[in-house]
Amino acid sequence: MVQNVKIDFNPDLFNDLYWHLKKDLDNPLIRYIWMYGGSSASKTYTYVQSDITAMLEKKDENVMVLRKFGVDIKDSIYSDYVGIINDWGLQDFFKCQINYIECLTTGSYIRFRGLDDSEKIKGLARFKRVVLEEISQFDEIDLKQIRKRLRGRSNQQIIGIFNPISEEHWLKTNLFDKENLIEQPITTNITEHYINDKGNFVVYKVNYTNNYFIVGKWDKKGKLIGGFVDQHTIDDFEKDKQTDFNYYQIYGLGNWGKIRTGGEFWKDFNTNNHVIKAIWNEDFPIHLTFDENVNPYLTCLVWQVQGKVAIQIDEICLEDPRNRLKHVCAEFKVRYPLQRVKGLFIYGDRTSWKEDTKKEKGENFFTDATNLLSNYNPKLRLQSVNPSVAQSGAFINQCYAGNTDVTIYIGDKCKKSINDYQYALEDSDGTIKKTKKTHPITKVSYEEYGHCSDAKRYFITTAFAAEYEMYKKGGKFIKPISGKNISKHGY
Repeated sequence: MVQNVKIDFNPDLFNDLYWHLKKDLDNPLIRYIWMYGGSSASKTYTYVQSDITAMLEKKDENVMVLRKFGVDIKDSIYSDYVGIINDWGLQDFFKCQINYIECLTTGSYIRFRGLDDSEKIKGLARFKRVVLEEISQFDEIDLKQIRKRLRGRSNQQIIGIFNPISEEHWLKTNLFDKENLIEQPITTNITEHYINDKGNFVVYKVNYTNNYFIVGKWDKKGKLIGGFVDQHTIDDFEKDKQTDFNYYQIYGLGNWGKIRTGGEFWKDFNTNNHVIKAIWNEDFPIHLTFDENVNPYLTCLVWQVQGKVAIQIDEICLEDPRNRLKHVCAEFKVRYPLQRVKGLFIYGDRTSWKEDTKKEKGENFFTDATNLLSNYNPKLRLQSVNPSVAQSGAFINQCYAGNTDVTIYIGDKCKKSINDYQYALEDSDGTIKKTKKTHPITKVSYEEYGHCSDAKRYFITTAFAAEYEMYKKGGKFIKPISGKNISKHGY
């Protein structure tokens, strides 16, 4: 082992995030460090820099680096470690082997592993840090297992690195949203910086504008003093800003959301154009549309209609253990008191009208729904047969595209629905691709996407039956005069 070696690094090698990480890695109060944001933000690269310098400085800076799939390691974070070691001329100070890197000056080491089964992670006590690169690909149970097994010494930390994802991802709903995060004053080139009230949970949000090796480092007089200006990358982001603002918001600025990759079922659904702040207009009836599946939740969407404008104002998509019809109807009663509702209509899957052998003769899902909501005097609106998935989807896409006289908006609080409308994919036969997923804890198999989409199809094709029939026959439509101006509709 090489001894007594001290290396001074040029500060211009680092973005501002590096200096924050150096302090955080030595802070015994901090248990979690999360880094997320847009492309070209140098999140992983900057963390790797901080890891390499820490290994050179101290003993026992042992790190376990995890990817969800081991096949992704070699060409991702492992190559960053090896690349920096070579670029900095540190080959004499590190031994790099497949899935293992050791610092010869201190004995600190890094192991790399894929985590296809959280039960495989054992013996983390000797590691100071566990790094989860692209943690958005992991299941929540993976993190829970790691939290329990990373124990036995002081200042052990979990580092999570990821790119923008849906607001319905467990990272946001079950982790970030449940912490009392306090925004920190921005005194360096960081987009956002948060810490929780306990001081053990730190969040950094960065994007390409925080990367000195994309935008350069400038003094107050406008002189380039460090970094590098990658004008091609800057121009590319600026083009996205002008031509696809949603893509720019997510991929460029690193905001929560879904990047369109092709193959989406709702091809013409665009969050910029179709997601609005929607409120309940008590002058108009409420329309409920159901999808009977209970996993991952029982789907109930709340709509209102004025003329040819339909707005989804709410969703009641309750997960286990409240994923039964009685729970959904009880929640509806809380949100929409009887004395304020001016009429109620119910829609859904025609096959749920079939007689349920587990119930009394003549009883089914919809008789239960109408009974549970009987005080509202609901009117049942079911088609004789369910609409064709491909044909009804195409009709609604035409509505989103502005090619019919029906206008559709989705309220911004309908998070599960928006997630479904963004992630539902088209199958080879033009239907919705119903990919199965297994719950990591209950082991129940369910279709991940398509439930809100189906409920929407049942409602739109029934509420606008005449327009849908005209579409199927190839009829012409009169486009709305002002499709984007909804203020006159009272929503």
